[in-house]
Amino acid sequence: MRVLTRPLVVLLIAVAGCSSNEADVAADEAAIRQVDRDMVAAGNAHDIDAWLAFIADDARMLPPGAPPVVGKDAIRDLVNAFMSAGVVVTHNLEDVVVSKGGDLAYVSYSYELTFTGPEGTPVTETGKDISIYKKDADGSWKLAIDMWSENETHSPST
Repeated sequence: MRVLTRPLVVLLIAVAGCSSNEADVAADEAAIRQVDRDMVAAGNAHDIDAWLAFIADDARMLPPGAPPVVGKDAIRDLVNAFMSAGVVVTHNLEDVVVSKGGDLAYVSYSYELTFTGPEGTPVTETGKDISIYKKDADGSWKLAIDMWSENETHSPST
């Protein structure tokens, strides 16, 4: 009987560990999805400080056709330019993948932006994005790297 008990205990510990890890991953995925919803809401409300609260201090934005934008101060300037154009964004979050270590994750999504163009006309842009999040020491998820591209050159809305 004792011979069977030891393998059974090892198996139960292994299964419990897997369940715990799966629960942690599911909780992290849910937390990142919530961060995404909160960031979109803050951005659409044009609340730059609320939006920046989700950004890592050393974050990097990689906009199409432009050099990297590094650090919160530079990112503030970039995002203020978007917000001053009245940008409204919708996201279709497609994938959230959390690393085995639980400290990094990437998300991919498609987006649609509407904003006022240079001549005062509404413009719509659709595109795709991949972002990398890192878990802060307090357990919160922060956007570390964001790279996006348009599907096509944006055109005036109809």
